[in-house]
Amino acid sequence: MSIPLSHLRFIVITLSALLLLGGCVRSAGPDLRGLELRDEIEKLSLQQAQRAFLRADYSRTVQLLNRFLRTYPQSPRSLEVHWWLARAYQKTGRLSSAVEHLRFLANTPTWNVYQTDARYRAAQLDERLGKSMAGKARKGVLLSLASVQTPGYMDLALSASQEIASDTILLDVPCRVDRVPSASQESFLIHAMRSAVEYVHSQKKAVYLGVTLRCLGQFARKSESGKWKDWAYDPSSGTLRRSSYYSLHFRDYQAFLVDWLARLHDLPLTGLVVRNAEPLGLSEGFNPLAMQLFAREFGVSFDPILMFGDDRTVFQTNSESGVRLPSVFWKWAGWKARERLRIIRSLVETLRVRLPHLEFGMTLQPQSVTEPMRGLIHFAEDWIDVARGPFDMFLVKVEGPDRKIVHSIAQGSSPESSEPNNDVTAVAEMAEYLGKPDKIWTIMAPRSGSAYRPSPMLPKGVGRIYERPAAP
Repeated sequence: MSIPLSHLRFIVITLSALLLLGGCVRSAGPDLRGLELRDEIEKLSLQQAQRAFLRADYSRTVQLLNRFLRTYPQSPRSLEVHWWLARAYQKTGRLSSAVEHLRFLANTPTWNVYQTDARYRAAQLDERLGKSMAGKARKGVLLSLASVQTPGYMDLALSASQEIASDTILLDVPCRVDRVPSASQESFLIHAMRSAVEYVHSQKKAVYLGVTLRCLGQFARKSESGKWKDWAYDPSSGTLRRSSYYSLHFRDYQAFLVDWLARLHDLPLTGLVVRNAEPLGLSEGFNPLAMQLFAREFGVSFDPILMFGDDRTVFQTNSESGVRLPSVFWKWAGWKARERLRIIRSLVETLRVRLPHLEFGMTLQPQSVTEPMRGLIHFAEDWIDVARGPFDMFLVKVEGPDRKIVHSIAQGSSPESSEPNNDVTAVAEMAEYLGKPDKIWTIMAPRSGSAYRPSPMLPKGVGRIYERPAAP
């Protein structure tokens, strides 16, 4: 429940008066009640600034945070305040001031959770201010945590990453919903994740964790996770069955995701990436709760079993003439994509408050960009809506080069006039739409027998994350 700004000010003033009064009438010495009141005042003051930031009132955020530092210079929350202040200054275009606070975080005598990312962001801003001629786009390596557990794999991967001067490692949490891991196996995987993150951080790399949200229920207690499972259409039996994956529609599952991800606060992570390793496909998402919510919004329901069994229904999306679907399905497909994004946005906004030092990325299927109809039906993605979301970067997998397309973008012509659609077309269109190529990271698929391969021609500034082949 949000507190009105006027009420929040009243609470802060009242608590301040109580604290002052307590100091006047009590004798010197430890005052536990006074310390509790002070802590509560600091907490409310910081929350007030955070709310201002989240509603994009960055000037007010700067004012509130600077007041906090003047009033409570020894506060244990001061590092978090410096972090929010750096971000607010950057949003207002005051880059030199942002760098000043980032350097403070980067150079503290003891390690803090903001340190690694503060160093990277400060270097980026220095470059924009003309203090560095490096001009390098993001370069990194994608590793699966399942392979990281193989002895020697991590050292080999990090050593090979020097070929591309990698500054980033993306650790992908495997999706193992088809198995029921024991408590010891779950504990082992979480321990491996923590060990890998800490080891990579010790190598002076920025560490991002990739998670597929509809898979993380594998870490929940079995007694809870069963009721969060999705439903899917089974073509072999012509019926709906329980899916192996989890549905984001359940509020209890959303709360579990927030709690599970918030537990990563003590890890030296730079960011989280919402992966889509297991897309919400054409035949999934039919859990009873989702169907009820859809019917409530549109005042209409449909039977997926009848729709899939109808001979007139055709899902071939390689051409417009190959798609014949009832109108209610298009409402369903659009609603499913919007709801998925709404839930993810809400999750990210909640985590930004609890994990303010992290960046948040989102993956997109390249087909969702070049073939919007296919993206909506098969991946529950509307890439334009995703691009408007609260994400710091977008990741797209790239399979092959297309120099003519990128050349046409550079010359100012439309990408539609180039060669047929492919993954690089998606990157070029996104770069043109966003106007910020550095917000796009391409995941370069590995070739057999080679850890890394030459990059296809991509717009300048686009990041490259090379996928490391899995351990044998």
